[in-house]
Amino acid sequence: MTSTGSKPKPLKTAYVRKIIDEALRKGSYIETLSLHARFDHLERKIDFNDVLFGLRSEWASCETDEFDVHNWQWKYKIKTQDINERVFTIVLRLDSKNKSFHVITRYPDD
Repeated sequence: MTSTGSKPKPLKTAYVRKIIDEALRKGSYIETLSLHARFDHLERKIDFNDVLFGLRSEWASCETDEFDVHNWQWKYKIKTQDINERVFTIVLRLDSKNKSFHVITRYPDD
């Protein structure tokens, strides 16, 4: 996280990948524990194992268009697939300084 005042530029996909790979190796990630995450994600049939598989796999895309001012981090949307080859999107906040990420949501790309 950077200090407030000067919003950092979003990271390029290769660097996002590098940070996520390191966070996965270290186990330095968390998932949102909101009611939305606990119930809607089950209905979507995308569990956290799908998220981890998708992040370790090849991505179709990695985009960012939203800056989270409260946490002073960019939100990244990563389009990937689960073990059954269903395409879905993962939205996460990336902490480049601490080499960690926080999964906010995920949803199928119907």
